[in-house]
Amino acid sequence: MNPRIPLVDPDDDGLDPETATLLRDLRGSGMDFNVLRALANHPALLDGFMRFSAPAYWGSTVDPALRELAYLTASAENRCHY
Repeated sequence: MNPRIPLVDPDDDGLDPETATLLRDLRGSGMDFNVLRALANHPALLDGFMRFSAPAYWGSTVDPALRELAYLTASAENRCHY
């Protein structure tokens, strides 16, 4: 299945340098999530999302296993399949 929103390639020569660096760093750390590559179509949106989500995803004091359980529970309750 092809994505409805094109996924930005971090190695695209036409990509702005800040976005390219962020996506490459995320890829290098194993966090090459499609949602971030889709948001990268609009760098300001990606930047806003990263600022908003950083405390929850990367600065959380919640145990990683408990955090994952919360994500999975919310996905199941909302019938999310992705």
